[in-house]
Amino acid sequence: MLKLISKILLILFCTLPLVAKQTPSLASSKEAIKSALILLETMHMKDTYEGMIERITQMQLQQNPQLLIIKPTIHNFFTKYMGWEALKKDIAYTYASAYTQKEIEEINRFYQSKVGQKSVHLMPQLASKGAQIGQQKLMLHMPELQKMIEEALKDHHSSK
Repeated sequence: MLKLISKILLILFCTLPLVAKQTPSLASSKEAIKSALILLETMHMKDTYEGMIERITQMQLQQNPQLLIIKPTIHNFFTKYMGWEALKKDIAYTYASAYTQKEIEEINRFYQSKVGQKSVHLMPQLASKGAQIGQQKLMLHMPELQKMIEEALKDHHSSK
C-alpha cells in the first residue's frame, strides 16, 4: 500500500504544474490580482484543471486497475488539493507578481480575441503533441543514454 501511495505521489508531482504558495509582491495590487482572475477565466483555466484532474485519475486507474472501485475517492482527493478552486488564487497571485496590471489586461485582450480563443483551445493539444515528439526523440536515443549511464557509473566506481 505504501508503494502504491508513493507511486501516486510521484505521478502527481510529475504531471501537475507546481504552484508555490506565494504572497503577492508589493507590485501586485488587488487590481492586478482581480485582472489576473479575469484573465484566467478568459483562458478557461477551470476547464483545463478539471480536465487535468480527470486525466490524472484515469492514469492512476490504468496503472492500478484495483483502484477502480475507489475512483471517486481518488478524484475527490486530487480535486480537493489540486483542482481549480484550490489553486486559482495562488495562480492569480503568480500572474499578478509576474506581470503588471496593464500587461495582464493586454494579455487578456489577446485571449478574448478570435485567435486568442483558438490558442486557448489548441494549447492542450499542441502541448500534448510536443510532449509526444520529445518522448519519441528520447526513445530513439535511449540506448545512448543507457550506455552513458553505464560508463559514468563504471567510472564512478573505479575512482573510489
